[in-house]
Amino acid sequence: MAALTGKVAFVTGAGSGIGRGIAERLAREGADVCIPDIDTDGAEETANLVNQLGRRAHVVKANTASELQIQKAAAECVEKLGRLDIAVANAGIARGGPVLELSLKDWQDQLDVNLTGVFLTVQACARQMVRLGNGGRIICISSLAAESTGPGIWAYSATKAGVRIMVRGWGQELGEHGITVNAIGPGVIETPLAEGLAGEPGGAIRSSLESRTPVKRVGRPADIAGLVNFMAGPDGEFMTGSYVIMDGGLRDVSRGYDPDENALAELGRIGERSMARNARLQPLLDER
Repeated sequence: MAALTGKVAFVTGAGSGIGRGIAERLAREGADVCIPDIDTDGAEETANLVNQLGRRAHVVKANTASELQIQKAAAECVEKLGRLDIAVANAGIARGGPVLELSLKDWQDQLDVNLTGVFLTVQACARQMVRLGNGGRIICISSLAAESTGPGIWAYSATKAGVRIMVRGWGQELGEHGITVNAIGPGVIETPLAEGLAGEPGGAIRSSLESRTPVKRVGRPADIAGLVNFMAGPDGEFMTGSYVIMDGGLRDVSRGYDPDENALAELGRIGERSMARNARLQPLLDER
């Protein structure tokens, strides 16, 4: 029997990237999965993957920055799937820029999703777990950027550092209810959100990243999903309030490199895709 058979997981931002990888891995381990996301098209694709693995999936449109929406999503998870045992606060956005230029909206959007959204997700799911009386596991996705920062990414780093410290307090508060709370700090993972850092397969950015990373490859959503699975499973029972980095050793390596013409051209292509993606999702994000 799979380790998570009979469990129900609630994974925010599972419409793509790390969240999709987590949803798929938890389903492989036997869990049914609730998928709250503003991107319902992506969420439905993830639900199909879960269904193909023989598990139930339920999609609900929800913005983690909205207290009402995320509370309703957690309640709907219990209503449709019968339980709520595992919550993964994964949804996040990145809005970079120098301090002289970053707009208040870009700053506030990151706070609303990456910090407040994690708080609201944990609160809503923990309340359901306490009400049901079965305990639970909560995993929050922070970032390697919580450890260090730099020009243009300091706002994102601030939100992820906040997640890292909140988890320590939540672990102390919720332990008496049989609920553990932990955080993961991914390095550069091959996802749409991190494409500017991970680069294109076979491209100049990817080649530079892999040469500087001790394990000589970019991270994959499956890497983070494996750690989530450990924290959510029976072997993670005694772990709470912890923050674990999974970055292939990149944290101790100099980040800097001088991009050549090929890398600059690649960054241009990636930037266009990122702008198109943000233009599609921003109106959904603004529905709060």
